[in-house]
Amino acid sequence: MRVHSKTQRGNFPAVDSGANPVFNSIFNSIDVGILVADNEGFLVDMNDSFCRLTGYDRRELLGQYFLSLVPEIQRDFTLFTFNAAMEAQVPRQTIIEFPIQRKDGHIFRVNCKLNVLMEPDDTRYMMVSITDITETTNYKHLLEETELATGIGGWQLDVQTNRLSCTEGLYKLLDTPKYNTISWEDILFFVGNEAYLQFKHAVHLAVEKGTPFNIELDCTKCPSARWIRAIGRPKQVFNKTIQLFGTFQDITQDKHAEQMLQLGQLKYRAISNSSLYAFILGKPDGSILETNVKARELFGYTEEEFRKLGRHGVVMHTPELYQMMHERLTKGFVQGELIGIRRNGEHFPCEFSSVYFKDLNGEDRMSTILRDISAKKKVEEELRKLSHIARETLSPIIICDVESKITWVNAAFTRVTEYTLQDVAGKRPEDFLYGEETDRLAVLDMIENKKNGRTFDTEVLIYAKSGRKVWIAVQLQPQFDKLGKLNGYFAIGIDITERRHSEEIIRHNQKLLQQAEQIAGLGSWETNLKTGVSIWSDEMYRIFGWDTKNEVPTLGPQFSVIHEDDMEYVLNSIKDTIEGNGDFDIEHRIVRPDGHMRVVHAQGQLIINTLGEPEKLIGVVHDVTVVKHAEEQLRLHQAKLAEERVEHQRQVARATINIQEKERSEIGKELHDNVNQILASAKLFLSSPFLEGDEREKFTLKAAEHIHMAIEEIRKLSKSLVSPSAADLGIIETINDMINDIRWVQKMDINFNHTDIDESTLDYGLKLTIYRIIQEQMNNILKHADASQISIVLQEHAKKLILTIFDNGRGFDTQVRRRGIGLNNIVNRADVFNGKVDIESAPGQGCMVRVVFDM
Repeated sequence: MRVHSKTQRGNFPAVDSGANPVFNSIFNSIDVGILVADNEGFLVDMNDSFCRLTGYDRRELLGQYFLSLVPEIQRDFTLFTFNAAMEAQVPRQTIIEFPIQRKDGHIFRVNCKLNVLMEPDDTRYMMVSITDITETTNYKHLLEETELATGIGGWQLDVQTNRLSCTEGLYKLLDTPKYNTISWEDILFFVGNEAYLQFKHAVHLAVEKGTPFNIELDCTKCPSARWIRAIGRPKQVFNKTIQLFGTFQDITQDKHAEQMLQLGQLKYRAISNSSLYAFILGKPDGSILETNVKARELFGYTEEEFRKLGRHGVVMHTPELYQMMHERLTKGFVQGELIGIRRNGEHFPCEFSSVYFKDLNGEDRMSTILRDISAKKKVEEELRKLSHIARETLSPIIICDVESKITWVNAAFTRVTEYTLQDVAGKRPEDFLYGEETDRLAVLDMIENKKNGRTFDTEVLIYAKSGRKVWIAVQLQPQFDKLGKLNGYFAIGIDITERRHSEEIIRHNQKLLQQAEQIAGLGSWETNLKTGVSIWSDEMYRIFGWDTKNEVPTLGPQFSVIHEDDMEYVLNSIKDTIEGNGDFDIEHRIVRPDGHMRVVHAQGQLIINTLGEPEKLIGVVHDVTVVKHAEEQLRLHQAKLAEERVEHQRQVARATINIQEKERSEIGKELHDNVNQILASAKLFLSSPFLEGDEREKFTLKAAEHIHMAIEEIRKLSKSLVSPSAADLGIIETINDMINDIRWVQKMDINFNHTDIDESTLDYGLKLTIYRIIQEQMNNILKHADASQISIVLQEHAKKLILTIFDNGRGFDTQVRRRGIGLNNIVNRADVFNGKVDIESAPGQGCMVRVVFDM
């Protein structure tokens, strides 16, 4: 063993490879992974097995913190376990199952043994040994699942301690909680006193004499009401039993099948004796074994006389009969006509059908049905039907010997599997019938049952000769000789392929329907009007808030959840439908058991029987609570929007009136304060009575200048009020004219940038809005900003038209100062064309107005 050279935590005494060469060799050769960590959790050393298990090289692990090998979700528990072991006053061994994370990220479970080692100076080390238990755990789970699937439970009896151990399958079979201890009293309660005594006697013989047992326990009269097969195998040492292993298996279905078979035999004899046709059971050599009442009546012989005479004494042997007998031996079945001989010597024509088969003992038998066909013309059709039924069967049949090799198959087998008797004779079914999708456990179960001579049935997937998949329901029956020794078996099957496909389709459709109902919140129902019992889908239970396990949806509980205010309306609608007045389609409220109210949309229609009577109601229920809530919210929202729209229109109207009033006031002020004063001065110059000669001409010229000045002021005022017309030079030229007028009056620097603007793509109304916004902001700047520089930028960018107006005036606080009529007018004008207005300003930093329009 070696210590990583970079660790500065001291050497663990046993790690020095020079001092411990033998120990080091053993340490690295054992299959158990071993890891050594110091008292702080840093890795000191590990053996080769540990490195193989985790996928690391020793150099990668030395000096690493031990939690790096632990999945993150397990680290808190691992650290707690490590600290608890290290801090314990007396070192002790800790054994736990634990997840380890490989270098490649793979997580697997191991069995861990933690040992704390101490040096003389009380320095502690943690030695961890790990064993991969993944395969053991998987095998254990597989064994448990197999037991549960087959209804088998295992047990073990320690003879020396009389301690009984049981598998999970036995706990399930005995319906006992898993963590309880199963005792002999539990088995007594489960199987009943009589079966328990039989079982105990078998156990006693197995313990005392080493005799294995395989017995059937009749527990049908005890609470379990089952048949149990108990199997026990002793384990002996020096001819003394030390342990007894066994299983319990629920064979109730097998016993029921056996009882049904016995009942079938009784029914067969009853039917045979009550049949209208003569029945003779015999051997290929002509011996007669059994006849029914009709045969004795038809021929007039007693049962004993039939046995003495045999076939040769009761029918005429013609060449045609011998040929048919041969055909029966080769084909297994024959039918035709023969001449019967009555006790009084009378000959009469008979129609017969005869089948060759092997009985439960494997002996050859001939089953023959005869009837007097003297009146054949009258019953020819009936004879044809009966002969067809006798000749053809839908059930494939196989007969095998004790080694499971096929000795005979019927025509139905060939029809289903496409294999003839020549194809399969001498082969075992598992040699050619099964494929990759066949359940191997089911096949193994069949083989095991055949070996043990058990009667059982199962469903299995087989493959036809062409590769076609066929599902077969198989019932297997063992055959025993006179001494009770198994000498073969026969199996009868039914082709259930279509049924399996139909079941799969039904299950798939049901799953789709459930998913669709759940997604749509739509439940379906059906109510029998005679019994009042309803059938509900799962979504119906969810809508009504009922428990699918504890609630039976009858009419009473259904009506009880309807809101009392809607009860009469719902009942009248259903009543009208039942009376034949058409389907119902209504909405109403329900109150769930938890008190929550829901709104449902219910639709239903009436189904009548063949007599025209109301038989049932079917329909669907849709939970529209969310939809109704959304509709109500939408209605309230639309009402609010309408109210806000009206209020906005009022605000726009008030703003328009205020603007108009302001403009009128401004016009009045301009006319009064400016134009009126200029004209008044001109009037004074013209009306002065003291002017003569050159002085009058001088005053007349001065008055003309004032009048011209008044005309220019009126022109400017008119131009600011009148919208630019379509005949103008354009928005760019109009804005430039406005800028030139302002420059003529005010000495300031005004810059207008309009690069790459195509006026032909702009709406006239949009151009007018842009002009009015610039005009409004220029008036705001001239009146309030005291600015010396103004910048106007009009540009297109990313399918947007952007107007920016900036001045270097005194500015204002946008958080304190309210927008005046001018700014409101800009916002209102921009809103007409879905423009967005952004105003940025601060005291002493000028003002920037940006308006963005979508192109």
